[in-house]
Amino acid sequence: MSSKFSSLLIAMVTMTITAFSATPASFEIVSKSEAVYSVHYKAAEIGKVKVSIFNSENKMIFTEVLNNVASFKRPYNFSELAEGEYTIVLADKNGKQVEKVNYLKNKITTLVTVAQVANAEYKYKLNVANNGTEVVSVRIYDNVKGLLYEESMEVTGNHSLIYNLSQVKPAPNAIIIFEVTTSNGKTETAMF
Repeated sequence: MSSKFSSLLIAMVTMTITAFSATPASFEIVSKSEAVYSVHYKAAEIGKVKVSIFNSENKMIFTEVLNNVASFKRPYNFSELAEGEYTIVLADKNGKQVEKVNYLKNKITTLVTVAQVANAEYKYKLNVANNGTEVVSVRIYDNVKGLLYEESMEVTGNHSLIYNLSQVKPAPNAIIIFEVTTSNGKTETAMF
């Protein structure tokens, strides 16, 4: 082989090896819960990685530098942040990689049930179950007299009450109506 051809072959092999060694790292974001995002990073070589998180106004809200890493999995908790779109930027010696996440806080879900207590005249059981805390308003009507009773209470988790309407004496053959409204704007109505 000629020395020019050998030199050209060596140069091409060196460029190929250099191109493969500059392969960008893999970067993935996995949602662990409604507020925690896990960043998974893997590179071919050990190096320094800078992780930065920006809000929707492009203001940096968090940054850290990880030294001497080839891979990592790190959770980032957004629970103290406002809802919105955030940008996560990873920068290493091969450049920057950018991913966006849309953080939404868990909404309170409430289940309301009202049932007549078996074998008990004018007694009704209210059950409220939720995954947070909210104010619940209860209004009890009959279709003849109108409003019989009203109250508001703060409910966290599960809450049950028995309402004894024998003291307010609904009209004979009246339809009893429970209207339960949550601070989330949900209204449940039950008629007996």
